[in-house]
Amino acid sequence: MSGNGRGETIREEAVNTLLARLLAARGVRARAERRSREGAPDVRAELRTGDSLLLECKWDGDERALRAQLDERLAQFPDALAAVGVLYPARIRRAADAAAALEDASDLRWLLHGSRGERRPEGRWRDGSAEELADWLRALPLELEGSDRVAAAAGAIGYALERSAAAIAAHARVARRVADLIASTDRERDRAAALRIGCLVLFNALAFQDRLAAVHPGAPSVAEARRGGPAGGPGLAGLRDAWRAICERIDYVPVFELAADILDAVADAPEDTQRAALEPLARAMEQTRRLEGHDLSGRLFHTLLTDAKFTGAYYTSVPAATLLARLAFEGWPPGVDWSDHEFPASLSVADLACGTGTLLMAVAEEARRRHEDAGGARAAELHKAMVEQALHGYDVQLSAVHFAATSLAMLNPDVQFDRMNMWVMDLGAEGDTVSLGSLDFLGEDEAPVQFSLSPDAAERGAERVTGGAPRGAAEGQTARLPELDLAIMNPPFTRSGFGNKLFGSMTDAAERRALQDELSRRLRRREREPRRATATAGLGAAFVAAAAPKLRRGEGRLALVLPATVCTGPSWANTRALIGGEFALDMVIASHDPLRWNFSDSTNLSEVLLIATRRPETPGNGDGEGRTTYVNLWRNPDGVFDAHLVARAVAATPPARIEDAGAALLEVDGVHVGEAFTMPEPGGDGAQWSGIQFARADVVRAALSLLGGEVRLPGDPRGADIPLCPLRDIGSIGPDPRRLVDAFERTQSVTAYPMVEGHDTEQRTSLICEPDMWLAPLVRPKGGQRPGYGERLWAAGAGRLLVTRRLRLNTARVAAMISEVPVLSNMWWPVQVEDAASEKALAAWLNSSLGLLSLLAIRMTTAGAWVQVKKAEMEMLPVLDVRALGEEQREGLAGLFEAMAGEEFERLPAMAQCPARAALDAGVARILGLPDLGGLRRLLASEPVVSNRRL
Repeated sequence: MSGNGRGETIREEAVNTLLARLLAARGVRARAERRSREGAPDVRAELRTGDSLLLECKWDGDERALRAQLDERLAQFPDALAAVGVLYPARIRRAADAAAALEDASDLRWLLHGSRGERRPEGRWRDGSAEELADWLRALPLELEGSDRVAAAAGAIGYALERSAAAIAAHARVARRVADLIASTDRERDRAAALRIGCLVLFNALAFQDRLAAVHPGAPSVAEARRGGPAGGPGLAGLRDAWRAICERIDYVPVFELAADILDAVADAPEDTQRAALEPLARAMEQTRRLEGHDLSGRLFHTLLTDAKFTGAYYTSVPAATLLARLAFEGWPPGVDWSDHEFPASLSVADLACGTGTLLMAVAEEARRRHEDAGGARAAELHKAMVEQALHGYDVQLSAVHFAATSLAMLNPDVQFDRMNMWVMDLGAEGDTVSLGSLDFLGEDEAPVQFSLSPDAAERGAERVTGGAPRGAAEGQTARLPELDLAIMNPPFTRSGFGNKLFGSMTDAAERRALQDELSRRLRRREREPRRATATAGLGAAFVAAAAPKLRRGEGRLALVLPATVCTGPSWANTRALIGGEFALDMVIASHDPLRWNFSDSTNLSEVLLIATRRPETPGNGDGEGRTTYVNLWRNPDGVFDAHLVARAVAATPPARIEDAGAALLEVDGVHVGEAFTMPEPGGDGAQWSGIQFARADVVRAALSLLGGEVRLPGDPRGADIPLCPLRDIGSIGPDPRRLVDAFERTQSVTAYPMVEGHDTEQRTSLICEPDMWLAPLVRPKGGQRPGYGERLWAAGAGRLLVTRRLRLNTARVAAMISEVPVLSNMWWPVQVEDAASEKALAAWLNSSLGLLSLLAIRMTTAGAWVQVKKAEMEMLPVLDVRALGEEQREGLAGLFEAMAGEEFERLPAMAQCPARAALDAGVARILGLPDLGGLRRLLASEPVVSNRRL
């Protein structure tokens, strides 16, 4: 409706109608209620679950009246999922074209007032367009159900799973059959865990059947199917028949066939056992049927795996997947008409470790969002094309692929799929044949599979797993990894380190060793090419190496969730070289949120999101002429809508240049949630990607300047040059702790080989230390070392200067100490320096704010404040070159150390108020002629990785 341009005003009811049309055009089933209907909300939206959302709308300035009306609606409609208040900008009242004004408005305001008849605690008003309001309304069920309701639902379902699994476990023969079904496909050796996974498969099928019955006339509801069995029975036979019929007549084999197999096994138990197994799951399904729009089954599945710490089975959180998918498609592919629903079918998207399908779902949802935002109206056809043609999922666990297929189908249960490109990869060793799961794609286009959900198998003469066809894979069947437009993955993180955990889910040591050897062989077999990964970095690096060559030249894109160590860890250098040389590193997103350093569920590891585009085959690949955007988040998004808002802020905010001054703050609803800046993109040399090391660009700038030999402090235009050199140039660094294990046995009895053990921050409070443990050389050293290894190690590595190797930044007090006698250590790097004055000068420097800045700039972040500095990085650490100092300066620093040696230092988060640190900084600045270091000290103290507090 339009105004007539003569000062007439538009009625609020007319704008409500326009808003309902805009929401409906963007995928929210909304309608404006007639004015004549007393007590009706202004706009009502319906969800697929049958839940309703009520919108009350007023002109800006009528907030009090709006809240009063919302209170009435909560009383009138106690079952409504949400009561939402909306304020229109006043200018729309006199707009010549109200429809255009409303569609163009970016300053609508709205808030969630209440839910299920209860007023919510005072929340924040959100600002945005009608399009953004539609995004928020679509995500509102997840926001409402958020951590509280999802946790409650997870608890209810988890309790039901335990009861169901316990009932099955009481019948030994049936329990063995169910556990064997899971073990045969998932290699889950823990029978209790296998039973819980089997029960979750049943629950998933029950939940999907109920959704399917609402939109498909040929699918009975769970209650109807259970009544189809023998009268008075528990209903397993009726369910099993219904599931087989759905597979034969409708499809959805990935959802129901494994579940039907499990029901076959349970049906052999007495009726009491059948009922005890099924009833808890059916009740839990009824209790949680309103939950929509999130990966509930996937989250539950994550918690059931007993060996996640060995397999690296960490699964992407839904908000992180949303953020990654949205940014991966930002400005890519170029020139796309998203209103064309057939375009996405032309893409090839793969996840080589798809797990429960969270990332593939995020891609499908992002394609739908872009289609609708571009004015497209064929979202159902688009989703069918995406699932049948574009999306490819690979995993080694059938139950995980089962959940992935179910999740993709549940995004639109009224769409019937003719096929799904989902593969269960073969993993294990049998005779001379070794299969590495999706890592069989290393250097290959095809790989053997265990089970197939793809029709391509039939085209190659193998049995097809769709419709009513036989399940399983024919002998010799392979999966093909097509040329890819997008590889999106959260690959397993397990690494080869102290106690090799690669393929740790294998209980047979010989089989595990066979897989480890085969992976190492494949990673090094192309001798003429630069090595793409090392097993030391773990399976994650190998997955990147497997996917990278499959991406199209000039346009193929990587979107990855990886541990933050990919940016700085020495074992990831080959991966950095691969990405820097073959790809333009477009964006790195790091979480500096102490409440959630990670982007995966079930882990506290620090993680990053990476987006990179493969370079064309032109001269100058990896020449570093482009720019990489670093996004350092201070608030890791809590929900799907927040993830959309963060992605929008990233896309809309021009990043700062690290070479220049200034900050590009990311703002969401009036709150600064992070910063964005650009640096020259990395080349193929594998150097550290240092843009993630600090939450603020100013601190990154100060660190980069310092590593380049110049002191440039935030807020201080003055600069000063200082002589720096790699630590290895003036000192010899002692042995890695694993060498101590090979060479010595620890003892509390005094020996000739003293040791400083651990990093107890209540003891390590000053710049000096004493031995607190002793070492006894082994007569027969471990690790194949020759006799006398311990004595040789001591002579070559013991030192008086100790520099931190691993520390928790929020509790540590000092970064370097001096012992009165040479020592070895498991938590500190012993450094042999030429003379005592140089030792003291270095200890003073490393504990100053500038020394701490340099250490933090090269650190490897494991989990938030828990960090380490590897030997390779320690050797290259730029430190004050004491050789280039005048004698007066060198002696002055040594004297400063002696003056401060007995002082107690506060923990690093309190360094801004620590008298000892302030005195040390003042002394270093005075002796070296530097600006005041107080500002830098305050910035470092407030860095989230140090303070463990949000900015």
